[in-house]
Amino acid sequence: MRLSATLPSIAYRQAARGYELRVGPLRIPQSTYLLVAALLVGLGGGEGAVLFRALIALETNAAGQLTQFLAHGLGRWALVVTLAVGGAAAAWVAARFAPEARGHGVPEVMAAVALRGGIIRPRIILIKALCSATTIGFGGAAGREGPIVQIGSTIGSVLGQWVRAPAPVVRTLVACGAAAGISATFNAPIGGVFFASEVILGEFAPRSFAVVVVASVVAAVVGRAQLGDRPSFDAAGFALVSPRELWLYALLGVLCAVWAALFVRGLYACEDFADRIHAPAALKGACGFALVGLLGVAVPQILGVGYEAMQHVLDGHVGLGRAFALALAKPIATSLTLAAGGSGGVFAPSLFTGAMLGDAFGRIVHTVFPAWTASPAAYGLVAMAALFAAAAEAPITAITIVFEMSYDYTIILPLMIATVIATILGRRLLGATVYEMKLLRRGIDWQRVRRPRALAHVRAGSIANSDGAVAAPDETLAALLARMPPGIGAAVVVEDGRLLGVLDARTLAEAAARDPNRHVTSLLPAPSVSIGDDEPLERAADLLVDPAIPLVPVLGADGTFAGVISRADVLAAYRSAAAT
Repeated sequence: MRLSATLPSIAYRQAARGYELRVGPLRIPQSTYLLVAALLVGLGGGEGAVLFRALIALETNAAGQLTQFLAHGLGRWALVVTLAVGGAAAAWVAARFAPEARGHGVPEVMAAVALRGGIIRPRIILIKALCSATTIGFGGAAGREGPIVQIGSTIGSVLGQWVRAPAPVVRTLVACGAAAGISATFNAPIGGVFFASEVILGEFAPRSFAVVVVASVVAAVVGRAQLGDRPSFDAAGFALVSPRELWLYALLGVLCAVWAALFVRGLYACEDFADRIHAPAALKGACGFALVGLLGVAVPQILGVGYEAMQHVLDGHVGLGRAFALALAKPIATSLTLAAGGSGGVFAPSLFTGAMLGDAFGRIVHTVFPAWTASPAAYGLVAMAALFAAAAEAPITAITIVFEMSYDYTIILPLMIATVIATILGRRLLGATVYEMKLLRRGIDWQRVRRPRALAHVRAGSIANSDGAVAAPDETLAALLARMPPGIGAAVVVEDGRLLGVLDARTLAEAAARDPNRHVTSLLPAPSVSIGDDEPLERAADLLVDPAIPLVPVLGADGTFAGVISRADVLAAYRSAAAT
């Protein structure tokens, strides 16, 4: 049951001048509501990120104590048992209470935006936080950005459901939550905005962009107030030594794309293998995490989020062989963690893998061309953005987040070149992003379902009609039903062309059965939703997703009634557009 069903006194309606929130007699315009909602989502997302990191610290402490206790009898193999315990717990909780809390978190948010109008179950806030904190705290090789994106998005979704907001508004609030989570987690407010636009919404719409910025800024303020105003990494001082280096950075972009493709395909190959194993979730979690533990005994830097190891790269403290080994081991460990039922993101593992791969590449080219190449750490910083961009096809997000995480502008040109090349080549090698690929495996084509592109250039006024679906205010119910197409409804319009409202067919039929001579104006609800004749038909399609809306009236530039659009009209227009 939707959360809003328990709150009948609060509703979201559309008045003559746009949407408004109604709380009893109080009416709040849409712009005011979205601003207030963005502030609340920013506060919730920022505080959620702070609390989530605190929960990870608690889980890490518990795992450390368990490992110390087991080490008396098991020695270094105690780490394997500790990870097995954490994996079993995380996988069981997710499978038992919220299966969508497994894995990355971001694809689940994308699916909610595209298929369910942004509706996400409130329980995800608690279950995702618990499962992900256990996964990461006990040593699972996953990131914390995916969980906090899902947690922040759920906060936004719940706020929209609470007031029964329409789907486009709920989707915007979900994007606000995603931006808030990224902003507070990485101390990167600009990157959070671009992540929400590029990955969650898949577009840069001006109206949603503005409120997403508000949420991201508020979350950054909350995060900085409690976590400090320092960048995630100390990476200042890098520079482009020679223009000839740009060719090497371009080659690094190619290498990152290939590595990202191997990472993503390996991740889903592991998930496919795990799905074919019919065993309890706890058992699969224990076995998968135990394998991660075995790998961690040899290279412990791959466990957890891995920020400390990335900082060692930027400080120049990782050798060539070690860096290359970690670039190989981290994708394997992350794939095992998520395939076993763990909960965590792929953002941080992508940054980690890119840092190690770039550092190894940098050490090689600096050895060959010492006079005109930068330090290996510069290549590590650039590769962090390039590898994630190749996997997620989000170059603007990758560039801005790495820039904000390091506060180093001098490396921006190599960063842009490597990232763009990696993005283009990564799309060719993978065919879909790391997030889209998970949806495709469920039969969901993100590029198709997120927006009916066949209707992008169709204007509402071109298909609006008034055949048998318009009533005069003084018309009787019996007369209207006698000529109205069955099962559609009617728009009530006065002689000067002003729209009074819309009546659905069921309400008309029930009222006519009681009193057929009653006038239609006696049934009019609050002012109905409407669109302009120059708006895209996609807008009408979005509104008609709500079963409570039988028709969408279309108004001309002067505000007069121009016709109505029904679900049948949208389907007919879609078939016509898709056939051309």
